[in-house]
Amino acid sequence: GDVAIWTSPGGDLKIVDRLKNLVKLKGGEYVALESMEATYAQSAFVDGKNGGLMCYADGEMDKPVALIQVNNYELKKWATGAGVVFASVEELCKNPAAAATVCANLNAIGKGKLGGNEALAAVALLPGTGAPEARGPNAPWTPENGYLTAANKLARGPVKEGFQTAIAAIKPLAIR
Repeated sequence: GDVAIWTSPGGDLKIVDRLKNLVKLKGGEYVALESMEATYAQSAFVDGKNGGLMCYADGEMDKPVALIQVNNYELKKWATGAGVVFASVEELCKNPAAAATVCANLNAIGKGKLGGNEALAAVALLPGTGAPEARGPNAPWTPENGYLTAANKLARGPVKEGFQTAIAAIKPLAIR
């Protein structure tokens, strides 16, 4: 099923999302995951070549969270400018200040384009430095490892399963 809105009284019907991509939060509000992903993907911190990002929410949560395949160049540039010392991009992805910066950047991009309930509570940064066919916390999302479809669309189920540790780490930050 599709979700649609009337553009004006007596106007055109515009399809805005798929019903299966709407998730009901604990407070009863719905969030549109694909719409959020399309908006947040505009961030310089998101690496579309490694799979981009996946927003996640469920009925236990007050706000959504996101897994981010981070743009390593932009993250290193931020760290250098902010005086953050790091030995590797994998280490930098575990830095709470880096995650807070990326989360704030994404929320700034979403402000005015997304609903208030679609603001992210937290993000997990993924370096995407593994081999294209690899799985695990450093793996990019590719069709070869099953995290993207053959058409390079996000395979939500496999990503949720493969990165459940990362989701479990940030999910409590989205529950009041």
